[in-house]
Amino acid sequence: MKSKLTKLKGTARQLSVEIPKETVDQTFDEVLEGIRKEAKIPGFRPGKAPIDIVKKNYAKDAEDELHKRLIPQAYENALAEHQINPLSYPELSDINLSDAGVFTFTARVDVYPEVKVKNYKKLKVSTTKIDVSDKEADEVLTRIRNMHADFNPTDRPLEKGDFGICDVDTTMDGKAISKKRENMWIEVDKEASMMGIGEELLGLKKGDKKDIEATLPENYPDKNYAGKKAEFHVEVKETREKKVPDLGDEFAKKIGKENMDEAKSEVKTQLIEQKESDAKGEMKNQILEQLLRNDSTELPESMVKRQLKVLTERAEADLAKKGVDAESIESHKKELQDQLTKEAENKVKIYFILGEVADRENLAVSDEEVDSWIKSLAANYNKTFEEVKKYYQEHDLVGGLVEQLREEKALDFLLEEAEVAVKK
Repeated sequence: MKSKLTKLKGTARQLSVEIPKETVDQTFDEVLEGIRKEAKIPGFRPGKAPIDIVKKNYAKDAEDELHKRLIPQAYENALAEHQINPLSYPELSDINLSDAGVFTFTARVDVYPEVKVKNYKKLKVSTTKIDVSDKEADEVLTRIRNMHADFNPTDRPLEKGDFGICDVDTTMDGKAISKKRENMWIEVDKEASMMGIGEELLGLKKGDKKDIEATLPENYPDKNYAGKKAEFHVEVKETREKKVPDLGDEFAKKIGKENMDEAKSEVKTQLIEQKESDAKGEMKNQILEQLLRNDSTELPESMVKRQLKVLTERAEADLAKKGVDAESIESHKKELQDQLTKEAENKVKIYFILGEVADRENLAVSDEEVDSWIKSLAANYNKTFEEVKKYYQEHDLVGGLVEQLREEKALDFLLEEAEVAVKK
């Protein structure tokens, strides 16, 4: 067997492989003999038909089986010969069996890039002093109070603060621009409703209909309609009055606390924990930005393409959820292409950078850490640990989870090593 290695753009490599006639003939004879043992050819018992007839009747099957036997082993031999550590499955092309009986093919594959992470310790990051005011705690308690509100049906016209349960059609120049929204809750308040149309429901009763004109925001998902006037055809199906509980010790007991002082203290603790988590996330983002800025790693094209596909599909799903039609989604995808491509490249870069840091610092993920993560996930989805672990094992997701946890460890390490400036 002969093979030639050609370096392509980035981390791509091409292997040109040639398998000699002797090997091809021997393998082809073995293939035909295997087929003859099972072949059902009229006039012959299994295993007794002449090879020429078997070859004629099962030519396509024989060719496919020849490829299956020759290519994988020759590919592995070529990898070993040129000391290549592939990162992706090979893209095969130019598969050919010449008249002279020589079998050739090419395999394009990405290899692991050379990652050069420099000066990754003592990176400078900044954060702000964490504090929680009484006002912030009161705002959270007000939101919790609103979550425990009752919404009682009424027969009177809608007043400010009430809710109308409505069916809404949105059109522009008489043409529907999104799917009809049914049983949509709209608060009768300009500031609390989409594009302020809630204020227009003031005084309406159950069964009333009203056409409301409003300007769509500049960040509307479908750029064809952003910033333009649309008509909202609203039908009030039900009217509800919002009743919130009084903010006192009785309410505190309702949410499992002895009194409002205890409730407020716990809210402050939770707010501090959330702010600390947010601050930690922001500092990690600063670290990643610095690492990306100083990185010149050649990226495997196949990985970038896979990541871009994931991001594009996610963007499509988000737009579809917002009611954007298929034609507009395609247009939006084209506008987002450069942004999504850059994001895909950065995600792949981060994968290799954090992997290199983890390698250098000997950061490993234990079985106990994997089980701990799975237990947390199981609790969030009200599943048992055994159920979730079995799912991860059956779907070959454990390896990906270990990589994810290892990346997080590397990022935690970088933050521990960073120089943090705290601003007031």
